[in-house]
Parts: sequence; structure tokens; C-alpha cells
Amino acid sequence: MKWSVNREALVGALQKVVGVTEQKKTTMLVLSHVLLEATADNRLRLSATDLDISLRTSIDAEVDIPGQTTVPARKFLEGVKELKQERLHCDLSESHRLSITAGMVNYVLATIPAADFPYFETINPAETHVLDSATVRRALESTVYAVPQEEDALSIPGMFWHRTAADRVRFVSSDGHRLALKEIPFPADAFFGLERGVVVPRKGILEIIRVLEKAETVSGAFHENRLILHTPDTYLSVHLLEEAFPQYELILPEAVSGGIEIPRAEFYAALRRMAVVTDVSAMHVRFLISENLLGLEAGNVELGTAYEEIPVDYQGENFAVAFNIRYVMDVVQSFSGRILRFEWVDGYRGGVFRDPEDSSVLALIMPMMV
Repeated sequence: MKWSVNREALVGALQKVVGVTEQKKTTMLVLSHVLLEATADNRLRLSATDLDISLRTSIDAEVDIPGQTTVPARKFLEGVKELKQERLHCDLSESHRLSITAGMVNYVLATIPAADFPYFETINPAETHVLDSATVRRALESTVYAVPQEEDALSIPGMFWHRTAADRVRFVSSDGHRLALKEIPFPADAFFGLERGVVVPRKGILEIIRVLEKAETVSGAFHENRLILHTPDTYLSVHLLEEAFPQYELILPEAVSGGIEIPRAEFYAALRRMAVVTDVSAMHVRFLISENLLGLEAGNVELGTAYEEIPVDYQGENFAVAFNIRYVMDVVQSFSGRILRFEWVDGYRGGVFRDPEDSSVLALIMPMMV
């Protein structure tokens, strides 16, 4: 096995696949490796899997001797990124070591035989559907923050792709303390058939975002228990979660008792100042709403306190509520409009955040008792 490749192209390909590789301690060391296949038609194919998510991509290469092997994905990427030469030369020795040479620099990596790599099944659904990659990516990026990072008994560790109409889908995520949703145009009926929707695991969402970052065209399909995405040079398969997503609509308020509009950039800057006096013992920020004024208050006596006022257009009863400040900052960062609208029912139900210029986006945060 002997080939050469453009360094920048190889870095890009490795960055696509490295997130899929299994980094936790496992009895299958090969799951932390990337499968390299140098083909006779001058392509280098890179594959990675953790058995639930599988990704394959390919780039141009000059292949002198076709072959295949596996190398530690992250170490391979780290080494290649440190090299400065435009062209890299790779050679698999008889002792099954992969040599990577660039100018005066040479790395030699241990390998695992390609035969030990799990069988990589490429599913080609009979019908795929063209998706707007930029729109899908922005929607996923604006809601992934509320997907639980770890499994617990109170939440589903995935994002719900909810078919709300024949041509629309709503991405919904919730960790039990907050909820985020974004609705976009999408070939929902053709994609999901009779299914209400599917639940995609958090890691799968992150890999989809990574694939869509540089993809101008993408097609996808829902096939049995998998979500399949294709770009011209990349294939991604994600096992869907079997858990049923909760009836999240039941916690969305049908009517509110008050609301204010806040300049988003000014609000976020104020939250950053409040965050200076927060830690695990004082994670909250209090909203103190009175006539034409939003007061922000954070901290405690032991740590220190901060208070700031933002003028708002409001006439109504005074209202106070506290939220986890990191949750609020996540919401504000996920929105893109100039103005953010905050609405409430009372101090016990979740506060709702909206974009006045985009009715398709919403976030809800449950209050803290402080």
C-alpha cells in the first residue's frame, strides 16, 4: 500500500470522520481507528464507525500500490496537521506500520489490519430526497444545545425531527430543564412516510452538522431504523433512537400574561457581565421586570453580586423570575435576530424566548427557585 495526497484535503477528510470514532475505553480498539483504502482509481477512502454511526468519505490521491489498513484516527489527524508540506507520502511497510513522510519529517504509526475493522454496510435507499443543506444545518445548530449530553431518566438523549406538515419539519430538543425548537421547510411526508417523526442521537446530530458545513448539495432518506445522508463525496448513516419523544407540545403555553422585547446584543453583553459572579453555588440570574425596566441580578453574598438595568417598553405588574444563566446565554446565542422577546405566564412555568421576526423559532427555560 503506497500513496500520496494533498495535506489540506487529508486534514479535511480526517476532520469529518474523527468525531465518529469511539474514544471511550472499549474492548474494540479498532473503533478508535479510521479505515484507509487506497484504490486503483486514485482515490483514498476513509471510513469510521462506532457501530451506531458510520461515515465514509473520499478524496483524490496518487495511488502507486492499492491496499487498506487502519490507523488511530486522532493521532493520524494530529500528526498530519503539524506538517507544513503540501504533499504527503504514505507507505505501509511489511511490518504493518504506516509511514507518513513530508520533507524531512517522518511519522510511523502502528496499525490494525483492515480485516479487523467492522463490516461497513452502505445502504442505498430506493428513493432519496434533496435537502437544503444550509437551512438544515442552521436549524440543527440553533437547537442542539438543549439535547442532553448524557443519558438520564428524565430526558431523551436525542433530537426529535417532528413532521408537522407534508412539507415542514420541526427540530425539537429538551433536557428536561429547557426546550428548543426550530421549524423549516422539509420534504417531510416523502422523507418520513407515516411516521410522526424520528429521534436522532446527539452524536449523530453533531456529525450531520459537520457533514453539512461544507456541503452545497445533500440528499437524505429515512431507511428502517437509520437516517442516511449523501453528499457527492461523503456517506453518513445514523442509527435512530427507539425511545418515544415526550409530548412536548403540552408544556408550550397557549397564552402568556406578560412580555418584553430586548436588544439581543445588549442583553447578551449584560448576561456576560452577570456571569462573572456566578459559579456552581450561584448559577442563576434573576429577571426583575417593572415599568419600562428589566433589572438583571446575579451572585450571592459569599461570591459577590452584580446588578444591571436595561430599558424596555413595558407597562404592567412587576414580575420576578430566576433562570440558570448558562441556559439563558445558550438561547440568546442561538438566536440571530436583532431583538429577542421574553414572555411569561407566572414564576412557576417556563419562560418563553422568541424572535419577533421569525415565528419558527422558540425556546423555553424552566425557572429556578432561589
